[in-house]
Amino acid sequence: MQNELKQLMMKLAKSIMNEDFIDVTYDVVEEIEEREDAFEAILPIFKLMEKYPNINFGRPGPLVHFVEKFYKNGYEEKLVESLKREPTQHTVWMLNRVINGSQGDRKAYFINVLDNIIAFPNLDEEIVSLASHFKSLHE
Repeated sequence: MQNELKQLMMKLAKSIMNEDFIDVTYDVVEEIEEREDAFEAILPIFKLMEKYPNINFGRPGPLVHFVEKFYKNGYEEKLVESLKREPTQHTVWMLNRVINGSQGDRKAYFINVLDNIIAFPNLDEEIVSLASHFKSLHE
């Protein structure tokens, strides 16, 4: 990842506990979107969500809108990787959005990811409950 992209991600991380976090996020996303290597920001965005699972990133928020621009272009794989590392309420919710837009084998694959989250060891009960709720919507 280029140094400028790293700096943008650090700016996000430094503002995460501030009142103006969402405003800063919009600004940072705007700068990232102008970059040719914008896709490279997806992994650090997911790592940020994993590190701060209780932060309100929006509903869905600028970060989700940004990463979803890469829907069917590598976003889903990065999301699944994040969910395998450290599921959060926000990323489980994002997975449900992917499931809603999927069919057939792809949908079954993403539902299986939900099953893995439900069985994830020592996971916060709220996340397990959310994953179980989304699973029930797809049965």
